[in-house]
Amino acid sequence: MHELAVAESLIKTVLEKSEDEEASRVVKVTIVVGNLAGVVTDSLHFCFDEVARDTIAEGATLEIETVSATAFCQSCRDEFEVGQYDFACPRCGGVIIPSGGMELYIKDIEIE
Repeated sequence: MHELAVAESLIKTVLEKSEDEEASRVVKVTIVVGNLAGVVTDSLHFCFDEVARDTIAEGATLEIETVSATAFCQSCRDEFEVGQYDFACPRCGGVIIPSGGMELYIKDIEIE
């Protein structure tokens, strides 16, 4: 399960930053996830809660902001959002150049 490794890494970073700030509790963690990053957000929520158990992050809210990849069509010069299995321009069928969608980072940690 890929999301378990992501949650473990996420909690490790959150706890390190919280310790640096001498926090007593983590209230909320906001992360940014690209739609092509291969992360199942429901599974990540579950894994986050399990990994956070018995830490100062237990009960913290995990907020996930999803970012969509975009693509540029070389033929019709249209730009549009794309999903994981989009390989051609939906307007003309031309070759597309995808951009973004692989983001996976912590945006904000709210502590007390």
